[in-house]
Amino acid sequence: MFNGPQPPPFDVVLMDLQMPEMDGYQATAKIRSDPRFGALPIIAMTAHATIEERQRCLAVGMNDHVAKPIDPAMLFSTVGRFYRPVKPSLVPSDGARAGQKETPVEPRSTERVTESKAGGVNEDLPAVAGLDTHDGLTRVAGNRKLYSKLLRQFIEQQGPAVGQITAALAQGDVALAERLAHTLKGVAGNIGAKAVQAAAGALEKLIRARAAAADVDPAKQQVAAALDPLAAQLKAALGSPASDASAPTEALATVNPAQSREAAVQLVKLLSEFDSGAGDFVEANRAALYPLLGTEFWPQFEKLVQGYAFADAQTQLEQAMNSHP
Repeated sequence: MFNGPQPPPFDVVLMDLQMPEMDGYQATAKIRSDPRFGALPIIAMTAHATIEERQRCLAVGMNDHVAKPIDPAMLFSTVGRFYRPVKPSLVPSDGARAGQKETPVEPRSTERVTESKAGGVNEDLPAVAGLDTHDGLTRVAGNRKLYSKLLRQFIEQQGPAVGQITAALAQGDVALAERLAHTLKGVAGNIGAKAVQAAAGALEKLIRARAAAADVDPAKQQVAAALDPLAAQLKAALGSPASDASAPTEALATVNPAQSREAAVQLVKLLSEFDSGAGDFVEANRAALYPLLGTEFWPQFEKLVQGYAFADAQTQLEQAMNSHP
């Protein structure tokens, strides 16, 4: 899993239990089998917040357990119990040279998270039945721009979920159907769509239990009854995710090839380092990057970046750079 004599510079590992190929239990067991990671704190993240689930997490070698949808204050509090500052460099700081005591790095305070929660009127967010915007904003620390982006992604990625689950079950792929329901439940919970979250959770349980179609079909209808109106209202209020995909014509007119290449080089670095800031960089530098990919490839490229498929996005961007020497 990890190569080299030294462990990677992780302070705490947040382990998602529901992963498609190697689940969180298997990944933890593999990590713990390497003596280098015996003391590495591993915190489970799962939507199944049961006592049995927690005990199973601890038994396999995890240190703690947080439930989805994630409460930022609870997450920081849990991580704070295990976080230890990175060891200082062997080169002493100016303060150390003068014989002064170094100030330790403190974990982020949960109070700061609470203070950044949404408060006041949500004038730039839609008032949609079935959507608790305050709850959704709390989970992104009050970042309204990010929350609006997540709502648009929800429309595009989770809108077709019921049809995808139906197709998976028709093909006999129960594991895929369960994972789709699980994803819908988790994403709905994160944005504050509680009715969708509850209905998707009930459907997930039935699929996992291999329930008969007579029980699964009504559950799918319950999901659709909650999801379809919500997606339609969000789409009407926010517009299509593709509505913001084109770069402003005025900005494009002022971009020269050198600016495009400079922005592309910086983005390649972010993508190669799997830096989550790549998405924000693309938004901020859309006018400079757009000419390299053009109308045909830009929507797909932007979707890859926003979906954290950084390796695929890097490949596409490097190909575009090579075609524009």
